Amino acid sequence: MKAVRLIPFLVLFSYVKCQTLQRSLLDAAMQHTNSQNYLKENLRDIIGIMVAQFLQKSTYEEVQTIVKELLDFAEECQHLKLREPPPECSYQLVATLLEHICNNQGMADKHVFSDCCNINNTARPKCFLLKKKDEADYKDILQIPNPEHICEVNKENQVSVKKRYIYETSRKHPFLYTPTLLAMSTCYETAIQSCCQEENKTECFQIKLESIRRYVREISLRHHHVCEIGIKFNHKVAKAVELVLLTKKLPKANFSDIAKLAVDTKNLHQTCCEGNAVACVLGRSQFMNYTCSKPAILSSKISPCCALPVPFRGECVISSENDDKPDLSPLPLSRFTEDGFVCKQFTERQDDFLQEFLYEYSRRHPELAVPVILRVNTVYQNLLGKCCKLENPLECYRHGKEMFQRVVFESHERVKNHCDLHKKLGDSNFHDRLLCNLVKQKPYATETQFQPLIVNFTHLVQTCCRSDNRETCFQEEGSDCEI
Repeated sequence: MKAVRLIPFLVLFSYVKCQTLQRSLLDAAMQHTNSQNYLKENLRDIIGIMVAQFLQKSTYEEVQTIVKELLDFAEECQHLKLREPPPECSYQLVATLLEHICNNQGMADKHVFSDCCNINNTARPKCFLLKKKDEADYKDILQIPNPEHICEVNKENQVSVKKRYIYETSRKHPFLYTPTLLAMSTCYETAIQSCCQEENKTECFQIKLESIRRYVREISLRHHHVCEIGIKFNHKVAKAVELVLLTKKLPKANFSDIAKLAVDTKNLHQTCCEGNAVACVLGRSQFMNYTCSKPAILSSKISPCCALPVPFRGECVISSENDDKPDLSPLPLSRFTEDGFVCKQFTERQDDFLQEFLYEYSRRHPELAVPVILRVNTVYQNLLGKCCKLENPLECYRHGKEMFQRVVFESHERVKNHCDLHKKLGDSNFHDRLLCNLVKQKPYATETQFQPLIVNFTHLVQTCCRSDNRETCFQEEGSDCEI
C-alpha cells in the first residue's frame, strides 16, 4: 500500500452546502443596500483584516494602532469605485505594512519574520505568506458562553462586537479572503442583533452562529488550499483546476466564457493569497459583476444572488449549487479521439486544445471529482504526445475513451479500498496503518508531523464512507486521496 497523498482542490466556485448560511446571507443583505462608497466605508476593516492576518500574534489594540497609521497611506484608495481596477495604492499598502514590520525589530522577532526582512522586496511577500499559520481547527471563535453579556455589550457598542469578530477571525484564519470575512462579519452582526431579541437566546445563537462558524472554517481551509496550489504548482495546474470547477458550476456557458473566467479567477486567487486586501475586495466585486452581466451563462441557482449587494453577492454565488447538467451531444467530445486533425491542433495550439478537451469532458461528467478529471486530461495529453509521433496516429489515440474509463474505474476502486480497509481495521488500527506507511515513506519525519495528515484523512474516510455517494463526498470534502 502506497503512502497517503492528499491533493486538496477547493476554489472560488466550489459548492458549500449550507442552507442556514444562505438564509443568514439574505437576512444580512436585506439590511444593507448597495453603497456607492462601499470601499471608503469599510476601508478601516479591510486594512484591519490585512494587518491581523499578517500579524497573528498581535493584540487587538496593536492591530488597531497599525491600522490607524496605514490609513494615512490609504487616502487614494478611499475614493475608488468597485468597478475600477486596483490602483497602485493597494499594493503600496501591503509594501508599507511589511516595511513597517521589518523596521520594528521587536515586532519582526515576535512574529519570526526576521529572515523575510533580510531578503529583497520582490521575494519578501511570498516569504511572509509562508509564515502564516492557519488554525482551521480552532472552534471557539463563535461560542457564546454568556448570551446576556454579549447582548449587553452589543447594545452598548455594536461596532466593537463586529470589529472584535473581524480581528479574531482574521488572525485565526489568515488565508480567508477579505470579501468573505466582511460578509461573514455582517452575518455575525445580524445574527447577534436577531438573537438578542429572542427569548431563548442560547438556542438562537447555537443555530445561527454554528452555520457561520462551519462556513468560515470550511472556506478558510479551501482558500488555504488554493494558496498552496499557487505556491506548489505552476499556473497551468491552477488554471486547469479553475476551468474544471467553473465548468461544473456553469455547464451551459460556452468555452470562451469559461476560459476567460478561469484566467480571471486564477489571477484573483493570486491577489487574495498575497494578502492584498483592497485589491482582493475590488477583484471579487468586478469578477461577480462580469459573471452577473452574462445572462447566457447564468444558472437559475445563482441568478438570485446577482440581486444582492456587495459583498453578499459573492458568498451567495459560492455557496449555491452547481447548475443542472444540460443535454449534450456526444459529438464534441468524440472529436478528440476520432478526428483525423487532432494531432495538427495538438501541435499548433496545445494549451488551448487541451483546455477545450477539459471543458467538454468536465461538463459531461459533473459526477467526477476534480483530480479524477485532471488525471484523465493528463492521460490524454500523454497519449497524444506518444501517438502524434507515429505514422498512423488516429489508430493510436482512438483508444483514448477506454483509457479514460480506466482512470475513472481506478478512482472508484481507490475509494472502495479506502472504505473497505477502514471497515476492516476500525479507527484505531486504520490510524496505525496510515502512520506505519507514512513512516516507511519518510523515515526521518516525526509522528507529530504526520498527525494532522492522518487525522484529516481518517475523518474524510469516516465521513465519506457513510455517504450514499462516496465519490461526490470526497470531492465536496476537498480532497482526492490515494493510498
